[in-house]
Order: sequence, then structure tokens, then C-alpha cells
Amino acid sequence: MKLSRLILFLVLALPLASACDGIKREDPEKLDPETATRHGVNYFAANCMSLYYLWSEEIDGELTRWLRQDINADPIEKVRQIRYKKDGKDYDRWTEVTDSYEDMASSVEGVSTTYGCDIVLMRLDKTYICAVVTVVYADSPAAKAGLKRGDVISEINGTRMTDSNYYSLVTDGFLYSPSCKITLYDPAAGQAGQSVSMTAVRMYEDPVVHHSIFNVGDKKVGYLVFTSFTLDAIDKLVDVCEGFKQAGVSELILDLRYNGGGYVTTEEVLASMLAPEANVAAGDLLEQEVFNSAFTDYYIKEYGEDALKTFFKTQFSWGDGVIKNSCDTRGSHLDLNHLYAIIDEGTASASESLLVCLMPYLDITLIGQKSHGKFCTGIMYGAQEWYDDYKDEMSSEMYAYRKYVEDWGLYVMIGRYADRNGNCPAMPDGLTPDYEAEDRPDLGYGFGDERDPMLRQALILAGRTDLQAAGVSARTVAPSPIRMSRQIVKPAFGKRVLTLPAGRE
Repeated sequence: MKLSRLILFLVLALPLASACDGIKREDPEKLDPETATRHGVNYFAANCMSLYYLWSEEIDGELTRWLRQDINADPIEKVRQIRYKKDGKDYDRWTEVTDSYEDMASSVEGVSTTYGCDIVLMRLDKTYICAVVTVVYADSPAAKAGLKRGDVISEINGTRMTDSNYYSLVTDGFLYSPSCKITLYDPAAGQAGQSVSMTAVRMYEDPVVHHSIFNVGDKKVGYLVFTSFTLDAIDKLVDVCEGFKQAGVSELILDLRYNGGGYVTTEEVLASMLAPEANVAAGDLLEQEVFNSAFTDYYIKEYGEDALKTFFKTQFSWGDGVIKNSCDTRGSHLDLNHLYAIIDEGTASASESLLVCLMPYLDITLIGQKSHGKFCTGIMYGAQEWYDDYKDEMSSEMYAYRKYVEDWGLYVMIGRYADRNGNCPAMPDGLTPDYEAEDRPDLGYGFGDERDPMLRQALILAGRTDLQAAGVSARTVAPSPIRMSRQIVKPAFGKRVLTLPAGRE
């Protein structure tokens, strides 16, 4: 599915950037391929940001300089440089151009070439660093190799990880390598133990990782571990919530500690099953989107005042104009009394938006650590598709750049989300937990194990008095501030992607 086709309705009615007026581009056939690629990608990315970028007005001068003076710049670095900054720091940490557009697009859909496990980095001792397995996806190479949550990787391809080599070992030797050999650390022996070899495969990582039900006094509390808002997860989420409803679940522990975001449509479906039934039935306002002024004016003109608002509903449809999907959540509505949300630095984007927009309607207790603070909504656009869409508005010389940008694309922040009252407590630094708890995958407790510190805290708050005196025994691995950016560990991290509802092409 071509992601730009999902947002094509945002594109075709808008003109090219005015900053381009009067600029004559060189014939790409007269340039070397590398230079032609830089020019073609920069022209594409600068125009997209001029049209859709949330802060296009704030960086208007820089966009003009980019098109007029810096057309030969490295586009990846240029986008990082030009992204909106406030108070001396990157306010936008997510807009990016990529030379692997299809990989970026697939990762948001939950499909990638992978071993099927996620990791965080922790310190083993004063000298060595280790990678701790946090999630193992079903039917993956990691699952077939016997890996499980809490396994500690001390060596990659026979080399110990240290302060000086861990980054290259983890990225080049593990995350983006077609095959690898990892050595697990044996905490009992205090030394390296079993070695495992794996070959990466292209697969869908099912983000509905675990679900179970706890009896707490006379009530039933559901527990759901959810790691990505993929479109393919919708049907399973509906089934899980239907099972919770039939079992009489009245409170839910939603574990989003490893959920870096995904599709807005999936977020809306889940919200409809968690919010109070009366508000869903009434079609009350769920969330609002804020765009730049030009895009806002266009959007309202085309679709009316309510186009920037999303209302609760129970029937959903989505697709790319050819393939359409639908679901009905009326039999899966939980009508919860309380929601306990487990959050951490890995909780971003659609995960944060879901919680922000449910807060006015539902009693929510946040447990864990501060979330990432991804308060924006983006669209993904392939460079070649952009040239096709604007072919009629550019010269033949300009359109000739299309063949040089085959693998390139842009993820650009077009807006930010807010609740029904216009508030966004996740902006700019993330949601603050009501109760702190630490993610300790190194303890080796699987999802649903009451000894897991985060789940344990949630169950105590839900009324499990028998857990209050329970202790947890740590392995020899201690937590460390060294944690690899999840934006590197998981390419889909921090993505909240706007989708086009079916029938609105």
C-alpha cells in the first residue's frame, strides 16, 4: 500500500511553494547522478515542508534559502538543520527525509526485515554493556531460537559490547544485519553462556503481544500489552476487547511502555472501545488537529469546520482507494471504570495522543516513567510520487529529476493533536506519571507476571493488597542511563501517521 496515496487528497489542490518562483533548475541530465539526486530530493523536500510543515511560517526564510542557495546540500542533514527549534532545542525531533522510503513505510505497518525482537541497552558492569530483550514477537526468528523477554545479550558476533563499540555492534552487527550470532549472559555464572545464530526475515510483528485478566477482589482487571498502532492490529484489538467485555472486565491496565506510535485510525478505534459508552454513542469530540494557517484555511474550505476534529464513532473504514477495510466496535465497547496506563520513554506519538484525548472522559492513572513527548502528527510522502502528482506544474527538465529520487521519501510533521478542550499535556516533554515505576526487563519476568515492577504497581493501585509487601529480586545486571534511542532500535518509533478514510479520495 503506497502511503502517499492515503494523503493524496491533502496534496493536489495546493500549489508549489512560492519560494520556487523564478528559479530555473539545471537539466539533471547534465549533472552527475549524485548531484542530480541531491537537487531532486532537496526540491521535493523543501516544497513539501513549505506546503505542509506545521512550522512552515516560522522557518519560511530558511526554506527560501534552502531552495535558492542550498539546493546542493545533503538533504538528510539539511532537514535536521532546518527543523523547527525553540528555546535552543529541537522542538521537532521527528521530521526526516530518508533514502529508504519503502522501509520507513513498511515499518509503520509493522513489516520489516527483522529477527523479531526488541532490545534496550543496559550496563553490565563498569566495562561492558549488554542488550536486554524486551519483546519477542510470535513466529519470529528470535522466538524460534528460544529468546525470551529478559535475556541478556553480552556478545554480538563474538565481540563484547563496550562504551566504544556498542553502537556499531548493535546497529551494524544486529539490528540491520541479515544474520547474526549472539551470546547470552549467564547471570548465575557471571559470564557468557549460550550462543544463538539467527537469520533475519521479512515479517509482520504482531503488536498485540499479550493479554490476560486478573481477579482483583470482586472485579476483573484486563491487561493488554500493545507495541504499535498498525492497521493490521485493528481486528485483533477488537477481538481482545470483545473478550474482555464478555469476561466482565471493568478496569484495564494498558501497557504502552514499548509503543512508539503508528496510525491515527488504529488510535481512534482503540479509543472508541475504551471511552465511556455514553460519550461514544453521542459522537462526542475525541480530538483536534492543529495545522499551519495556510493548510488550515485550505482544509476548512474543502471539508468544513469539523474537518479538523475527530469524533467518537463505532464504525470505521480505511484504505488506499483500491483496498478498503472496515470494522465495527459496538460489540467490543468496555465502558471502563478506570484505565491504568503503563508508560515509559518508549511511549510516543499515537500512544500519547490516545491517553491525552481520553483524559477528559475517563479516569486514567499513569504509571512508570515520563513518556517521549511526541505531540505531532505526520504524513509520509514518496519523492517519485510527489513528482508524479505535480508533473503538470513543473517543467520537463524539473520532472526529469524523478528518476534520480527512486528510494527517497519524507516524513513531515503537518500538525499536532489536542484534546476536546485544546489541551495537550504531552507537549513538549511528555506525559508525567502519577506513580513512578521502573521498567526492568533484565529481571526476566514475562508479560503478565505479577512480579514485573510496572505491572505490580498497576495491580496494587487496582486493589491487589497482597502484592504490596512483595519484593522483586534483581539479577546481577543493574539499570543504566545508557539506553539506545528507540528511534534507532525500532524505525517506526515516534510515528503518528494520518490516514485517509475510505471514500474520501
